[in-house]
Amino acid sequence: MNIAFEAKRFFESGTGFGTYSRTLVGNLAADFLENEYFLYAPDAERNLSIASLAHSAEIERVKSQKAVQVIYPPRRGKIYWKLLGARRSLQENQIDLYHGLAQQIPRSIRLSKIPKILTIHDLIFLRYPEFFKGEALDRIEQQLRDACEVAQKIVAVSEATKADLISLFGIEPSKIEVIYSACDKRYWRAVPREWKLKVREKYGLPERYLLYVGSMSKRKDLFSIVKAIASLPDRDKIPLVVVGAETGYTEVVTEYLNRYRLQKWVVFTRGVTMEELPAVYQGAEIFLYTSIYEGFGMPILEAITSGVPVIVSNTSAMPEAGGPGACLVTPQAVDQIACAIQDISQDVQLRHQMIKCGKDHAGKFASGVVTSQMMDLYVSEIENLLDA
Repeated sequence: MNIAFEAKRFFESGTGFGTYSRTLVGNLAADFLENEYFLYAPDAERNLSIASLAHSAEIERVKSQKAVQVIYPPRRGKIYWKLLGARRSLQENQIDLYHGLAQQIPRSIRLSKIPKILTIHDLIFLRYPEFFKGEALDRIEQQLRDACEVAQKIVAVSEATKADLISLFGIEPSKIEVIYSACDKRYWRAVPREWKLKVREKYGLPERYLLYVGSMSKRKDLFSIVKAIASLPDRDKIPLVVVGAETGYTEVVTEYLNRYRLQKWVVFTRGVTMEELPAVYQGAEIFLYTSIYEGFGMPILEAITSGVPVIVSNTSAMPEAGGPGACLVTPQAVDQIACAIQDISQDVQLRHQMIKCGKDHAGKFASGVVTSQMMDLYVSEIENLLDA
C-alpha cells in the first residue's frame, strides 16, 4: 500500500500531536516494510529552524527510513497546490489511503475519492473555551466538523475523546475507532546508571525528585502541584523537576516561588532532548500530571512505561492513560495532591505495587499492539472501497 499523511504537526510540534505523529509513522515504517509512506509536509518545513533541537532528531530518524518520503508543496503556485495540486499528487503517487494525523484533512484533499482516516486527539476547546482566548474557535470547530464529515473513519485516541465526539459532534459511534497512542520504544528500555548520572549532572537534577513533563499552560495546572509541595512540612518536601515549554503562565508559578522563597524546591530544565528524557523519567520518585482536562496524556504513559508511580487527575482520559495503578486526584485539589505525594513517597510497598500495575497497563500501548491495530484499520477501509 501507499499511505499518505497530513504531516503539519509531525514537523512543527515538539510534543502532543507531534509525538503521536512521529511515533506512529516511524513504527509503521519499521514494522510494515512492504508499504510506502508519504509525509505531506507544510511549506515551512523547508526552514529547519522551526524544528527545535528537542525533536529535530526525531524528525530525521523517521524521514531517514527507506519507506518514508516527504512531499513538499511547490515554491510557486501555492494556490494551485491548495486547489488541485495536492489532490493530483495523491494520484501521481498512487496513494491508497490518506490519514490526517492531527485533526486536519486539508480542503485540497477532501474531494479525493481515496479512503480518509482522521485522528481526533481532543475537543478541549469546546469543553474549556476559556483556555483558548483570542482564537477563532467557531472557525476551528467548523473546520473540524468538515474534516469529520469527509473521513470514512475517525480514530479517537481515548474513550473519553470518543465520548466527546458523540456528545458534542453527534457522530455515530460506529464511525469511531478507539486506537490509543503508542509509547516510544525507548521508554521500555532500562537506562544505564552512567547515562542517568550524566543527564542528572547536565541539568542539575537533585538525587530525589518529583517530575512534571508538559507545557506550562494554565490548563495543565502546574501551579496546584507547586502549591501542594509548598503545603508539606519541610521533612516531607521533595523537589519538583519541570520539563516542558514555558508560557506566560510560567510567570504565575515563578512569582509564587519567589514570594514564598520556595525556589529551591522547583527545578526548571531547558532543552531536554528525546534521547535524554527516559533518563529523567527513570530517575524520578513520582510523576505528577494533574491537568484539568486531557484527550489522552502521553506523559502519563511515558511515566508508567518508565516504571514510575503516577499521580493524575480523575477526569477525562487521564485514568485511561494511568490505568488501575494510578493515584487519582481531583484537579486543583491541592490537599489531595499533597497527601498523595506523602503516601507514595513514604510507603515502599505501595510504590512497588503502583509500578507493577503501571508496567502491566502499559502493555496495552506497546508499539506493536497499536501499530497493528492501525494497519488493520487501513486495510479494512481500503477493502471497503474496493467492495463498494
